[in-house]
Amino acid sequence: MLGLIALLMPPALFDAPTLHGAQVSAYVIDASTGAVLFARNADDAMMPASTLKLVVGSATLDGLGTGFSFTTTIATDGTTLYLRGTGDPLLRDTDFTDAARTLALSDQRHFTALAGDATAVVAPEYPDGWALDDLPYYYGAPPSALSVDENALRVHLQPGAVGTPLIVTAVPATSAATIVSDAVTGPAHSADTTDVRVDWSAPYTLKLTGSLPADSKTADFAVAVLDPAAVTLALAQDALVAAGVRFDAAPRMAATPAGARVLWTHHSSALPELLKFMWLPSDNLLAESLLDALGQSDTTGTGDTRERGLARERTWLQTIGIDPRTATLVDGSGLSAYDRITARDLVTVLAHDWNGPNRSTVLAALPVGGRSGTLRTRFTFAPLAGNVIAKTGTVNHTRTLAGYLETPHGTLIFALMVNDWMDPSPQAAENLRAFQSTFLESFFE
Repeated sequence: MLGLIALLMPPALFDAPTLHGAQVSAYVIDASTGAVLFARNADDAMMPASTLKLVVGSATLDGLGTGFSFTTTIATDGTTLYLRGTGDPLLRDTDFTDAARTLALSDQRHFTALAGDATAVVAPEYPDGWALDDLPYYYGAPPSALSVDENALRVHLQPGAVGTPLIVTAVPATSAATIVSDAVTGPAHSADTTDVRVDWSAPYTLKLTGSLPADSKTADFAVAVLDPAAVTLALAQDALVAAGVRFDAAPRMAATPAGARVLWTHHSSALPELLKFMWLPSDNLLAESLLDALGQSDTTGTGDTRERGLARERTWLQTIGIDPRTATLVDGSGLSAYDRITARDLVTVLAHDWNGPNRSTVLAALPVGGRSGTLRTRFTFAPLAGNVIAKTGTVNHTRTLAGYLETPHGTLIFALMVNDWMDPSPQAAENLRAFQSTFLESFFE
C-alpha cells in the first residue's frame, strides 16, 4: 500500500511554488492496521501551532477523565467572603448574578470584604515564547485561576464627526480593566486602522489607536484582560453589591482559609464539552487552563502549576509509546515559538485516541471539513467534505493539520506540517490549502 500511495501522490506536489523554502513533514497510517501509508520527514521536530492542542486535550482525557470540570466557589469564614477559582475561562459574568441571588437569600449579607483566591494556579503570567504582539488580543489572554468571559472584553467602537474621538464601549463594564483610546473618526471611505496595544509603561492598560471611517456603522473586536483575577473579582463584587450584599472594605486577594463554609458552587461543562469549546474554534486560553488543571492534579510534583502540567504530559506521552525527547512542550495552546513535535508523534496521539475508550468523544470534538469549527469553510467539496476530521494549526509561517481521514479504503490517521512557509503571493492562503487538499485527495484514488 505504501508503494501504491507513493505512486498516486502527484510527483510535483512537494515542489509546489507555495512550498519554496518551506519544511514539510507528513505521516499517514491506516487506523485499523497501523500500516504506514506515507512518510516524509516524519521525525523532524516541527513547530505545531494549534495542533499541539491535541496533546493537552488527549492527555487531559486520560489523566482527569470525562467527568472533569472546573469548579468556582464562594465561601465564608464568618466575616469575609472568598471567591475561589480553579481556572474556568468559560465562567460568565452573568454567573455571578446567580451567585448574588443565592447570597441575597442567605442569613448573612454583610461582610468585611470580598477576597479573590487565585492560589490554585501558580505560574508565570505567560508561557515562555509567546509573541509580544499577540498579548493585547483575546487569543493571547493570560490564564488565571480566577478567569471570566474567556479573559476578554468585547470592545464596541462607534464613529462620530470626522476628527472626533470614537465612542468606546467595553462589555462587561469594569473599572478593573483600563482601556484608553486615541482612536478617532476618519473621513468617509478611509481605511479602518483601529487596533489595540499594550501600554508597557502601564502594563495593565490597553490603548486603542487608529481611525474608523465616518461612514462605518460600528467596529467590534475582543481585547485581552491583562489582570484576569482583578477583573473577575471586580465583576463578582459588582453583582453581589447590586443584589444587596454589603462590604466594609475594598476587594482584595487572599487564600480561602481551611474550614470556610461554601455558600455557592459553579461547575463548568464536563470535559467532553470543554474539548469542543477548545478544539472547534482553537481556543488558546482553554488549552492553557486544561494544562493548568493537569498541574493542579499533581500534588507531588515539583515546579509551578504549568511545569507540573507539562511534566504530566511528558509522562503520558511516554505511556502511549512516544519518546518525550522528540517533543518540546512549553505551553498547551501551541502559541509558543519554542514548541516542537513530530508528525509521527501527533499521529501516535491520534491513534491512541482512536484505539482507546475516548474515540467517540474525540471525534465529536474535532472540526469537520465543510461543516464545523476551523474547518467549516475548508474542504467543502467532494471527496473531502465531511471526511476530514482534524485540528488545524496556524501561526506566522506555519500551517499544520492533523486528524482523521475517512476514505473508501477505511479511516486514515495523518499529520501534515508546514514550517518556514514564506509564500509572498496574494494567493498564498489559497495555494497552501490547495496543497493540503491535493495531498489528502490522493488517498481516495
